[in-house]
Amino acid sequence: MTEASVPRIARVRRLLDAARVLADPRTALGARARAELPAVSGLSAENVARALSEVLEVDATDGDLQRLLATVEDSPRTHVLLAANVFTAPLRAIALALAQSPRVDVRPSRREPLFTELLHEASHGAFRIVSELAPAPGDHVWAYGSDETLESVRGELPAGVVFHGHGSGFGVAVLELDDADAAQVTQLSAALARDVVVFDQRGCLSPRLVLVVGAEARARQFATELAAALARHHHDIPPGPLSSEEAALVSWYRDTFTYAAEAFPAGKGVVGFSPGGELTLPPVGRNVHVARLPDPVAPLEPWARAVTSVGLFGSEQLRVRLAGVVAGARLCAVGQQQRPPLDGPVDLRERTRREVL
Repeated sequence: MTEASVPRIARVRRLLDAARVLADPRTALGARARAELPAVSGLSAENVARALSEVLEVDATDGDLQRLLATVEDSPRTHVLLAANVFTAPLRAIALALAQSPRVDVRPSRREPLFTELLHEASHGAFRIVSELAPAPGDHVWAYGSDETLESVRGELPAGVVFHGHGSGFGVAVLELDDADAAQVTQLSAALARDVVVFDQRGCLSPRLVLVVGAEARARQFATELAAALARHHHDIPPGPLSSEEAALVSWYRDTFTYAAEAFPAGKGVVGFSPGGELTLPPVGRNVHVARLPDPVAPLEPWARAVTSVGLFGSEQLRVRLAGVVAGARLCAVGQQQRPPLDGPVDLRERTRREVL
């Protein structure tokens, strides 16, 4: 650790200490988070509790934090514009900003400001909450949201601002099942289901497509067991409500694959199965599309800019080929897509690189 990195690490650790308070249900703020976040996040109480206890990145190692520092540069002041899709996302976003500067202004999502407010309280004001961002030339701005939101924000910023935009994306799983036995398929389906369930598939890391290499019977087994695992989670971690538009998209997806291929009920969601390899991105709400393909790499190319995370069960050769196509996507084991280390931005795609306006 260099002398210059000491205060930067200290600022991030102060925030992580605050996050541990929220992760602990025995603290007053941890209890408040579990009581109030379901209403503002749109998630069930069980899903909120799971995210706080299992997904919140409170256990960063020294190595993780050194890597996080290496992804950012000093800034006179840093600004953060947050989205509401994943309520725990402010922790990483604000940690990156604090690694850059002791002066951090955060504008929470107007739809879900609570987690940011709780972090602010638990950290005793490690950053400032503002209603509007006012960056000056040379400041860094980290913005999170839809691609359309980022374009609007970019257009409103003054020249000389350093912009980091993190927009829409989704996760993919790629499985080589030729040599997998039935027990391994069961384990993989259970692991993937856990990543689908947390945050009700609203985050950019959430897996929505599964590309399977292997016999049709093995691919169908995976799809049916994934549907069964998601149905079980419907009872222990109930889904939150869908908007009318989201519910209509789920109905369309279910009806389409009931007639065009195969569809397996998965609680309120559905697992679509394409033995012929057709790829369709399903809507959010615990819906997954499983496609059997002889080679999963080339079909991913049209989707590459949107893929943020790949859960992989397969050979090192496949890993290398995937890394060449989905550049910047995080590659990890199946079941670990929602748990990346706190080693930098969660989204590492090329289009999220810094841009001087």
